[in-house]
Order: sequence, then structure tokens, then C-alpha cells
Amino acid sequence: MRKISRKTSNLMLLVGTLFVVVAAVSLTLTRKSGTLHSAEKNFAVQDTAAIEKIFLADGYEAQSLLERTENGWMLNGQYEVVPQNINDLLGCIHNISVKDIVAKSARDNINKRMAAGATKVEIYYRDHRIKIGRLKLFAYTHKKVYYIGQATMDNMGNYAIMEGAEFPCVVYLPGFRGFIDPKYSPLENSWRSHAIVRLRMSKIREINSIDFTDQTASFRILRSGNRTFDVVQSTSNQRLSPYDTLRLLDFLSDFRDLNYESAVNKLTKEEKDSIFVRKFKEVSLTDMEGNTTVITMFYLENEYNMEEYEYDVDFMEAYSKDRFYAVINGNTEEVYLCQYFVFDRIVQPISFFFPDSEILPVPK
Repeated sequence: MRKISRKTSNLMLLVGTLFVVVAAVSLTLTRKSGTLHSAEKNFAVQDTAAIEKIFLADGYEAQSLLERTENGWMLNGQYEVVPQNINDLLGCIHNISVKDIVAKSARDNINKRMAAGATKVEIYYRDHRIKIGRLKLFAYTHKKVYYIGQATMDNMGNYAIMEGAEFPCVVYLPGFRGFIDPKYSPLENSWRSHAIVRLRMSKIREINSIDFTDQTASFRILRSGNRTFDVVQSTSNQRLSPYDTLRLLDFLSDFRDLNYESAVNKLTKEEKDSIFVRKFKEVSLTDMEGNTTVITMFYLENEYNMEEYEYDVDFMEAYSKDRFYAVINGNTEEVYLCQYFVFDRIVQPISFFFPDSEILPVPK
């Protein structure tokens, strides 16, 4: 028997491999399953680690662009994303499944409802044009687009349709009882982290607290060593000695995870002007690299229904004891509502650090 040369053997192997690749591509492009084409049922993205960005938009101008970066997920190119919320969305994208096709008699009605109120979902992820086992060739960024509509009558799923598909269907999350459209919220506030600053004590270089109601209560905290700080009364420039070390450490630790409660949207210019005249404190925090975050605080007025109820005005509190407004780094376009419970130590006067101080902070 004539022996086949190595060159011929390699050529035959190459031809065989190309045949398998062409057959696999052809099968992928032509395969159908059931009533819906496989592409019309394939809402899920199996490898969520390959997802680079997700765009969500409704028909009312609300939209959110979520992008994976080296520093974590970012919202619209400027805000941190709440980790739990993005993890929930990625889990949904990974597991979303088709439960059923919408009945023919109901399709027109469902399509009209979705045209008026569905959320458009665009998912961009790394993929390969050829995948045979572990062999992956020709990497590219794939775009999957579908629409998530209203919940079904039993609230156990949502109507949805792939872009370009002929029929809408019902999608659900296996193991989850309920509808899934809240996980695809296009609203910015659904994703935006409420963090104002996250700075460990070891990274704090200086804090400057200005009290606009009593200048003698203003103070500065300056790093004097690896683990030591000086507390300085601002108007006299005198160092406080001694001071309550434990209270100072509690004060500094509050900047490790400082958050606002909510963003206050759609304020008119007149409403903002009325807020900004009630400034009572400003705290500047500088880290070891020289970056500074400035938190300016304003009283929140209490509101009383004087028309329906009678009050003894002498005993009424003019300002809320629970919440206040804040502006970060002088950006008056964004106003936040904050809780005194969270900021309790941060809003205290310099007397809070006196060894014999009778000021009692809220326990945390």
C-alpha cells in the first residue's frame, strides 16, 4: 500500500476542518426550531462576562447607558452603578426564557401596547463568528436588541419581541415569581449609586467644616502622622488638645460610605433660590492625592397645612429634624435630599470633640 505523505495528510486535515467549519456556519444560519425561528427565541446572553454595555430606553425620553469599565459599571459615562442592581440585570439577561408565543388572536393588541410602552434593550457583547467546542475564531462585538413590554395578566412574565421578529412572545425568569420589566428600567435613578464619597480613614488628608450659623463652631482636621490627626478651631486657629479620640475616629469613619437619600428632580429656579439661602454647613474633604469633595448643606423647611389644621406656631419647628438638602462640589443643577441620621457626626460642631462634651451622637 502506498504511504500517504505528511504534506498530503496535512492538506486533507485542513480540507476536512474547513468542511466542518462551513457546515457548522451553514447549520447556524439555516437552523429553525418550532414555530419561532431560533433567533427569535434567543433572548439570553450566556456569557454575561462578555457584555460590554447595555442601553435601555422607553418612549418617554428616559434612557440609561450602562458600561463596563476598569472601575466597575458606569451610568451614562459619569455615575457609579448600584452593584446589586446591575447584578440582578445581568442575571436576568443570562436566564431570560421564552414561556409561550402570543396567541394569534391577541397579537395585534399586544403589538399596539408594546409600541406605546415597551422598553428597548440593546446588549453589546464580545462574540465569535465561529465556535466549535473550545475553538473560537473571528472575534467581534455582537448586538442583541429586543423589547420588553407590559406584564402578563397573571403577573408571571412579560410580553417581549426580538427586533425584526414576526411574533411577540411571553418571557419569564425561571425560578422567579413575578414580572421582570423593573429589572430593565430605563430610569437613571434606578441605576445611579447614591454614594457621595467613599474614602477610608487612611486616605484622608484634611477636612474643613464651616458652620454658617456659628463661626466659632467651625473646625479643621489635619493629618499629622500615619495614624494621628489634629483638630483645629478655625476662627482662632488653635489646636484642640486634648480631644475625644474615639469620637474623632467615628467622625472620620463616616466618610467610608457616605450616601444621599434621593435626588430632588424638577425644581424650578425659584424653588432652588429659596433653598440656597438656607445654607447652614459646608464640609470639604481632601484625600491624600489632593482630590477634594465639597458637601454644601441647606435646611429643609417643614410644611404645615395651616388651612385645615390649627397649630401653636410658637412650638413649630421651622426646619426638618430628619432631612436636609445638599449640593456636591457646587453643582447647583443637582440637589440631593440627605438624612441627619446618616450625617449625624458630620454636622456636629467642634464641641462634639471636647473630652467632656455632652453631645450624644446617634448610634450606628
